[in-house]
Amino acid sequence: MEKPVDEYRRQLIKSAGGLSLVLASNSANASNGETSISGSSDQFNLNEVYSRWGTDSAKWDLQSRRFPGKKITAAMGIADLDFRTAPAITHAIANRIEHENWGYILMPESYYESIQNWTLLRYGEEIKRDQILGATGVLPGLLSAIRAFCPPNSKVLLHAPAYTQLYVTIRSASCIPVESPLKTESDGYRIDFEDLERRLSDDTKAFLLCNPHNPTGNCWSREDLETLVSLCARNGTVVLSDEIHCDFIAHGHTYTPIFSLESEVAERSSISFKSTTKSFNLSAFKTGYIYARNKKLLNKIVATGHSQVVNTLGVVASRAAYEESGNWLDAVVSYVDQNMRYLENYLSKHVSLINFKRPEGTYLAWLDFSDWMEKIGAKHLADLENKNKYDGAPKIHAGDIMERTLVEDAGVQLDRGYRFGAGGENFMRMNVGTSRLLLKSALDNITSAIRES
Repeated sequence: MEKPVDEYRRQLIKSAGGLSLVLASNSANASNGETSISGSSDQFNLNEVYSRWGTDSAKWDLQSRRFPGKKITAAMGIADLDFRTAPAITHAIANRIEHENWGYILMPESYYESIQNWTLLRYGEEIKRDQILGATGVLPGLLSAIRAFCPPNSKVLLHAPAYTQLYVTIRSASCIPVESPLKTESDGYRIDFEDLERRLSDDTKAFLLCNPHNPTGNCWSREDLETLVSLCARNGTVVLSDEIHCDFIAHGHTYTPIFSLESEVAERSSISFKSTTKSFNLSAFKTGYIYARNKKLLNKIVATGHSQVVNTLGVVASRAAYEESGNWLDAVVSYVDQNMRYLENYLSKHVSLINFKRPEGTYLAWLDFSDWMEKIGAKHLADLENKNKYDGAPKIHAGDIMERTLVEDAGVQLDRGYRFGAGGENFMRMNVGTSRLLLKSALDNITSAIRES
């Protein structure tokens, strides 16, 4: 029997306790420039420099393989969190492990109920059960959708810069990614609707939206979304909205789910993709879900052979996340927001060669390294290395030189911006979902490296 929504509301609000007052206080202090190393009183010990070395972590251990013999003290490239996960999640997993049997899972309705109640409580999205599909993650869900709506060699439009794996996913479906560059303005990035409209064509079958946007951190407004959906619908282009970072919204900003749009064209042509994996640091469990008002769109995805079965521990962890871990997430979101403010204040005071505008969402900082790359002659050094490479060898970019310099001189690894497509060539992406003590150490090392460069 389905649990009443009101019961879930009471449970989740109770789990949050009085944290909302603490979050408001923390955000107010941060906005006044009072963000400290210690941050808020922290029941989850987020300040702990939690070592992930030797755990087969892609974020950490991979870098030792890429830079053998180099001492890396801060791996801040790959987008997962350096915090212990919510206690309720760990407890739920431990309880399930004690069952000691890992036969085929029958997807429980309670998993879908937790999604429904979370999205209703947090975002006012009233999703019906038959409007949801399970998925083994956002990217596999997007791959199924692209295959459903886009014949081989057709075009998939997306904003640039864009998350690197979106390009990979489009190509994996035998389709062609087409970039619509975002406009850079004094107050941040904006959608260039004129460019977008020009690039829509008969063979553009899908637009892959990222909201909040990775890597820029933009949260698209309701007006933005309505305009985008209308342009796409006019062309018969379905909008696939990757909203995996939606729980990480900076204080004073708003996330608008595409599902919340009430226009007929939005209902007819938009699909949402989400997961617990970013919000609750559950990437290893490969869990996600797809939902839309138009069930015909979902049926078309199912017809591709799309698998809705999520692994057992992914189901258990996601359910514990949505039902019992709202207080942990609120604490982490507040802490990350303070980290962003700390980063902004630190760079403005101590590092003139890196430009940064605090994002509206995500835990990813998009840093402009143009001045530093010019200072070290990164492009020239890359050109010299490319001249001496054998034919067919991977091309070296200025961003590779910058990443190497950071590792060798500062012990800090960041993600190279050129991998995010047009507009990312002079940028590096920093993941601030980590201890503020480690963030400060990384920034201190970067400052020293700049002085010596």
